[in-house]
Amino acid sequence: MKELNVRQICFLFAAVLPVTRMLVYPATLAYAARNDLVLAALASLAAEFLAVALILFAASRSEKTLFELLSCRFGHVTAKLVYLLLSLFFLFSAFLPALEHRGFILQVFYENVPSFLSFLPFFAVCTYACTKGLRSIGRAADLALPVFAVSFLILLPLAVPEADFSALLPLGSIGASGIFRGASLGLNWYCGGAYMLLFLGHFRYEKSAAKKIFIAYAVGAAAVLAFLTVFYAVFSDIAILQQNALAHLSKYALSFTSLGRIDLLFVFALTLVLLFALCIPLQLSTHCAAHALGCKPLYPALAVNFLMLLFTVLFHPAYLEIQTLMTQKLWYVFAFFAVLLPVCTVLLTKKRHKKIRRPDHEK
Repeated sequence: MKELNVRQICFLFAAVLPVTRMLVYPATLAYAARNDLVLAALASLAAEFLAVALILFAASRSEKTLFELLSCRFGHVTAKLVYLLLSLFFLFSAFLPALEHRGFILQVFYENVPSFLSFLPFFAVCTYACTKGLRSIGRAADLALPVFAVSFLILLPLAVPEADFSALLPLGSIGASGIFRGASLGLNWYCGGAYMLLFLGHFRYEKSAAKKIFIAYAVGAAAVLAFLTVFYAVFSDIAILQQNALAHLSKYALSFTSLGRIDLLFVFALTLVLLFALCIPLQLSTHCAAHALGCKPLYPALAVNFLMLLFTVLFHPAYLEIQTLMTQKLWYVFAFFAVLLPVCTVLLTKKRHKKIRRPDHEK
């Protein structure tokens, strides 16, 4: 039995990954592309979609995992080395989201700065999830879809009355170079191609699977683009200051009502989806390390989560420096692992050939 199914992958692209692009990403994009942030996001989405489509094409040609494909073509040792590099990449890709989510929770839900111990439960849960393999990613996606759908469809309309969509005009004013720069700065938030790379061989490619995943991806992409559009239409010139966009988007609609900020209930619900999303790169890092080292997932899970906890505690005050390093200096790392590597993976697969039974007289 496969660890994932197509439905769960669809939910991942439609509900889990879009939420990760609703915190610091909108302000980062507004800084780089200003009113053309939607076009920059569209370029990033197109690159990620291409990577996902190519992995699905590879899945239609072979039922093997990436590790098996590498072993068959280059040998077992090479496969282990590649998986070790992938493990380090997924751990690296979780650095900025970890700091981003920690800062979001501190600023939105706590009046006083919590102690170090308040963040231990997350890493305890994440360690447990890492020991359960890819199956836990699928189960989290099943839980995330209804939470995301209800919360997002309530929060976004609350902000629309405060939006001035003329702020997005004229389109293309920043030029192709500005749009490309915005797309490159956002690659840290577009690792869907790398995720699919590790899902290869762990789900059964069935008829119409690609169509279902493409539709789900389009739904998630539409949610991201709609959020960015409303975000810039609400904040315009001060958009670059809204570091926690998800919590700020609807604040003007409810600030002066007797009910208070009831939108925070739905923001809190989406925070649970964010926690699921933060677990994914750590789960994949554990998965790759376990294959590379030939050991049980428990030991890599403990090491990966301990390193992430240590990094979060030590580097939280240096968030801006980490963000600059990840987005402006090391964007090519994400381009290689999340886009270029999925493209190269197609070359490892061969087209399936149906066995033709020869007539008895020809045997």
